[in-house]
Amino acid sequence: MADRLLAFDEAVRVLKSGGVLLLGTDTLPRFHCRADLTASVARIQALKGRVFAKSMLVLAGSVDQASLVTGTLDDRQAAFCRRCWPGPFSLILPAGGALSRAVNDGGETVAVRVPDLVSLSSFVLSVGFPLVSTSANRSGDSPCPDLEAALASFANQVDGAWKPQESPGESAGSARTGPSALIDVTTWPPVQLRQGPLNMPPAEPGHLDGGSREV
Repeated sequence: MADRLLAFDEAVRVLKSGGVLLLGTDTLPRFHCRADLTASVARIQALKGRVFAKSMLVLAGSVDQASLVTGTLDDRQAAFCRRCWPGPFSLILPAGGALSRAVNDGGETVAVRVPDLVSLSSFVLSVGFPLVSTSANRSGDSPCPDLEAALASFANQVDGAWKPQESPGESAGSARTGPSALIDVTTWPPVQLRQGPLNMPPAEPGHLDGGSREV
């Protein structure tokens, strides 16, 4: 696998230039590209062998970077995002105009997550725009369980791979093998659509001033 692993700076450059990479994450290894580059998103759809469009998760490096792909959120939504992120929560939010329509099939919402693995979030921030993040498998097959298996299946179809490193205080057990929780925040109170490894934070529905702001 070593000859397909890229250094941090090289992996960032590949994604900035429109490439597709396999990345280890805090859940499972996944296909990634910039979420504003339609041709790159279409390439991932082809890798997965999809015959119909399907919305894909977007990975952001921070709460602030997530605002590049979301629309304007009200104070309750923004506060809820900050309680969930970073962490294993994929939040369905209003989609913003900078997001490639191929990511969400031109829909009005997008699912976004900010990972709690420091090296991974730093990597996404360095790319400069949130990334499409979808399981490394052909549609209908089981997701690859680790980066080695993903490269064994797709090494010749992607532009390389990058593996995040654990930071002090992060243990191997912090990487989760199950999916994140999926929560719809376009309705209030938020509705959990899929259980994850942690309980959903409280909605805390009180409004501060009725205004709106970016995440």
